[in-house]
Amino acid sequence: MNIWNKFEDNFEKIIIENNEYNILLNRILLSQNNTLLFSPIGFPIDLLVDLIIKKKFNLQNKIYRTEHIWDKYIIYNENTKFLELDIMNPENSKNIEKITTFLLHIIKHKNIGLEKHYIIIKNIDLLSRIFYDFRILLERFSNNITFLCTSHYISKIESPIKSRFNSFRIPLFTFDEINYIFTNYLNISINDDLAITKPRNIIKTLFIADLECKPGANDILTDDFIKYNYPPFVDFIKSFNKNKNNMEDIRYLSNKCCQYNLTILNIIEDFINLVDYGDYYLKLKYSKLPIKKLEEIKRNEKKYIIKTGMDVDYILSQTNKSKEPIHIELLLYKLLY
Repeated sequence: MNIWNKFEDNFEKIIIENNEYNILLNRILLSQNNTLLFSPIGFPIDLLVDLIIKKKFNLQNKIYRTEHIWDKYIIYNENTKFLELDIMNPENSKNIEKITTFLLHIIKHKNIGLEKHYIIIKNIDLLSRIFYDFRILLERFSNNITFLCTSHYISKIESPIKSRFNSFRIPLFTFDEINYIFTNYLNISINDDLAITKPRNIIKTLFIADLECKPGANDILTDDFIKYNYPPFVDFIKSFNKNKNNMEDIRYLSNKCCQYNLTILNIIEDFINLVDYGDYYLKLKYSKLPIKKLEEIKRNEKKYIIKTGMDVDYILSQTNKSKEPIHIELLLYKLLY
């Protein structure tokens, strides 16, 4: 059994035995209306959805799903208790306009076995092009359907949609909680470098722990790989020269960030690590680094990185996702000059 499977098997116990998450789970289960779960990337929200389904429908065994294709395009999973649609699926994201018709096809008829249809929509923020249609569905068919939706980008969901849901923010595990999970549920120790950086992304932490068990792990698990969301940032900073025209290089890096699905939060985290570990970034920003004021400089620089990231992320949240490369390019430019 690999480490992820062991974590998955223990997930219910982990949540129930953690007081804060157990209270949150019970609050979600009490909700009789449409429910929206939102969490930063790094929390296994799909496992939480499965746990909610098991508790809500009193299922004792593993949840099984059958994949179906509707009208040649829309891919969804079906269970006797619910229907599940992941908008992140490439086929679904390419055919957003067909999703309204698909949902209508389901919900205009009464559910045979249950009082209402129960539909799970993962990554609901990707429905932005049909939010108006979706809002009408929420209002018109509220007596025949209940939605459980998830998102990692709550700011991209319109207020009229959010107002029709009971929303629950799912926090990341703290590093101490991750360490406790590794020790008491998985019976393994956490990576030494991670013990220094203290990340809160348990998914990446589990991935690294799994890699450590593989042959040739030392060739993959370099310090940069473990510390950074996008390790090429380090080499880019080392070779960056502010006196040259670097706009093309910054644009290329921005496009790479989008290809690897890096968020502005990921970039901010990496630049904060660049401040904490090594001096390449600080030397790029300051001609002299007085040792006596080094800690103060680091604090101020991290404040600036966070503030700049927040400003750019807010601007991005007010526009179309297709503009993301431009905003990441703007962020990189502000952080490098």
